Amino acid sequence: MQIYYLDNSGGAVISDHLKCSFCKVSPICKMSITCIFLLVLLLVLSGCGKTSTGIKIGVSFGVGSAIRWESEKKYMEDYAQELGIKIEVRLNKTDEPKTQLQDCQELIDNGIDVLILTPRDAHNASDILEYARDKDVPVINYDRVVLGEKVDLFVGYDSTRVGHDIGQFLSELVYKGDYIILRGDSGDYNSTLQYNGAMRYLNNIKDSINIILDAEVPHWSPEEAKKMVMDAITKNGNHVDAILAPNDKIAGACAEALAELNITSPVPITGMDAELDAAKRIAEETQSMTVYMDLKGLAYTAVDEACHIARGEKPEVNGGFDNQSGTNIDAHLITGHIVTKENLDRILIDSGVYTRKEVYSK
Repeated sequence: MQIYYLDNSGGAVISDHLKCSFCKVSPICKMSITCIFLLVLLLVLSGCGKTSTGIKIGVSFGVGSAIRWESEKKYMEDYAQELGIKIEVRLNKTDEPKTQLQDCQELIDNGIDVLILTPRDAHNASDILEYARDKDVPVINYDRVVLGEKVDLFVGYDSTRVGHDIGQFLSELVYKGDYIILRGDSGDYNSTLQYNGAMRYLNNIKDSINIILDAEVPHWSPEEAKKMVMDAITKNGNHVDAILAPNDKIAGACAEALAELNITSPVPITGMDAELDAAKRIAEETQSMTVYMDLKGLAYTAVDEACHIARGEKPEVNGGFDNQSGTNIDAHLITGHIVTKENLDRILIDSGVYTRKEVYSK
């Protein structure tokens, strides 16, 4: 009888020297030995890295007031519980009572295997990353790009493509007239990527449009955006034909500004995040579009990739980009979907994101 065993390299070796007089021709014996070999091989191959139950993930969101962050926090926590892993998510909106750096240091000191990081300022995350490197903790950069620093992986949306979608939509809808173009806070590099993506299309109609305001909204503040829009429209004789808003919170502020200025003619307003209030405005035709991001899918992806890295496995990479660190950063990118009045029900209601009552009730 031939006997299978593993050599020092883990390979299967067949020996003709070992004989079994009892089961010389027994197919049952041969089958049993083959099963044992396969079981041993499976155990050897699966034994590297941590088991899921031993993984501990830390998450730090240095973010603003958008509703999405509370949702993503819950998605990550629920998914981690489903996987049987430990996770601690810290939502830091104001750097009080602790700074984001202090949050991350505590998470790392508490023994996490991987840090998922959304920096408050894309240009100022070096202290956090240096502390993680000193403690040998890998970092997944989540949603908001870190600039000038190496990270182990980026998980987020393809912000340039989102910008393309917004710019193409608006330029085809309003190809002449007075424009307001708003972009997010400069501390968030995604806002730059989105803006540049949108301008690729708006630059094609620059000779037929008059841009009355092209400005950054500090801290993504809806209040500041509303003031900026009202001032620009007032100075332009109470007239505007199109507004590019970079997210739904700012889109809502723009809609409020138009209402307070008693502008009743339709003014297309863009948005992003597919918040419930934005869905209602689209139904009421006070906002023209938003971009639906599968936040649950994004959150789940980040947790999955953290588990891969914690177990010593290669993350799933489908893209990369230059984050000004001197090398391309591996990325797992997710794309969004444009939502308009025409496809609102299909994308946001039929899929179960919101109920019909939530969207259409007054």
